[in-house]
Amino acid sequence: MPDQTCACPHCKCVLGVDAIMKDGKGYCCQGCAEHHLHGEPCAAANDCECAKSAANAN
Repeated sequence: MPDQTCACPHCKCVLGVDAIMKDGKGYCCQGCAEHHLHGEPCAAANDCECAKSAANAN
């Protein structure tokens, strides 16, 4: 089975063993799972900036 990417819009992170499942979708971290409601950054170690994109979309 190929690796899946995070369901957060604009996030390109691959789901790992610590993936968070919410509403049938997989997210790479809690911030992504909550759609960066409070501006939480993506917890991925690859400098993902999906939280900035989420803030601009709101």
